[in-house]
Amino acid sequence: MRILIAPNAMKGSLPATEFAKAISEGLQLADNSIETIQKPLADGGDGTNELIIKALNGEFIPVKVHDPLGRLIDCRFGWLSEKKCAIIEMAEPSGLKLLANHELNPMVASSIGTGELVRSAIMYGAQEIILGIGGSATVDGGIGMLKGLGFLLTDSSGVEIPQGGNGLIHVAHIIKDNVDHNTLNCKIVIATDVTNPLTGKEGAATVYGPQKGATPKMVEELEAGFLNYLSVLEHYSHKNLADLEGGGAAGGIAVPLVALLGARIVSGAEFVIDLLGVLDDIRNCDLVITGEGCVDIQTCQGKGPAVIAHAAHESGIPVIALGGAVGQEASELFDGIFSITNGPMSLQKSMQDSYNLTKSAAFQLGRFLKSISK
Repeated sequence: MRILIAPNAMKGSLPATEFAKAISEGLQLADNSIETIQKPLADGGDGTNELIIKALNGEFIPVKVHDPLGRLIDCRFGWLSEKKCAIIEMAEPSGLKLLANHELNPMVASSIGTGELVRSAIMYGAQEIILGIGGSATVDGGIGMLKGLGFLLTDSSGVEIPQGGNGLIHVAHIIKDNVDHNTLNCKIVIATDVTNPLTGKEGAATVYGPQKGATPKMVEELEAGFLNYLSVLEHYSHKNLADLEGGGAAGGIAVPLVALLGARIVSGAEFVIDLLGVLDDIRNCDLVITGEGCVDIQTCQGKGPAVIAHAAHESGIPVIALGGAVGQEASELFDGIFSITNGPMSLQKSMQDSYNLTKSAAFQLGRFLKSISK
C-alpha cells in the first residue's frame, strides 16, 4: 500500500515536516510493507518559506529590516536562483511572534519590514516574489510596506503620514517617484488562506484587529481609516478593490500590492501544492493522510487539508485527517477524521507530546489498514 502523507503544521506544536514524519513512523511501525510519501504542506503562513526552500533546494539570504515597532532585526528571504524567485513570509519581518503581548497595538505596528525585505529581494535579482501573508502583527493596510518599497504617502497638506493603523485615515496622496523600475515590474504572488475583503463585518479591522490588540474603539478607527484608504487606492489604480477576495488578510497588505504593483492573490494552499507537485503524488497513491492542529470548520475554508481532500476525491482516492482537536462539521470533507489524543489531557500536555501522540495514532491506523488488506 502506498500512502501520501500531506499535513499542514500543528500550529505552535509540530512543524508540518515533523507531523508527516511522525505519521510515517507510526504507520511503518505497524506494517513495514506500507510505502509512505511525505509531502508536508503550508498555506502562506508560518513555515511556508522553510518548506518551499527545503523542498526545492533553495537557500536563504540574510537581510536586516525593521520589525513592527521599528527595531532593527535579522531577517531573511528564501531564494530559488534558477527561477530568480524570492520566497518571503510576512510573519518573519512583521509577525505577531516578534511582539510581546503588552506590545500589541495595531495603531502603531508597521509592515515596513515586509517592504524592506521585498525590496532587498528585488535588488538581489528577484523577478518574482512569492509573499506568504499569514501571522502578521499589523493592521496598517500595507502603508508601512509601501514606505519600505520607496513609496511616499502623504496627507492632504503633503505631510508624510504616520506609520501603523493611525496613518490610514490621513492618506490622501501616493507618490511613487522614488520606487525603482525593477520593483514596479516585479511579478508578485500573494499566498493567503483567507478570502475576507478589506472592509465591513468580515474585513481586516473587525475580524483581525482584535487578534492583534485592537480595542473596540480602535476597530472603529481602523475601519474608518480603511474606507478612506480604499478610496485613495481606487483613485490611483482605477480598480474596484472593495470586494477583492483576500483583501482583508494580514491587515490589508494585499490591497495596495494589487492596486499599485499588479500583484495576484492566490490560495496559499493551492499554490504550494502545485509548486511542490503534490497532485501527481495523489494520483499515484492508495490513501491520503492529511491534517492540522485543529480540523474544523476553518479547515473547510480553503486550508491545505481541504484542498488536498478535494484533489484526492477528484482522483477517487480516500482521505483521512488527523488533528489535535476535531470538529464534526468538517466530516463531509474527509472519509474519516481522528484525534491524536488518547485520553483526557490539557491542551498544553497534548501540544508538548504531539509527536508521540501522532505516532501512536498512526500506528493504530496502520494496524487497521494491515488487517483489512489481508
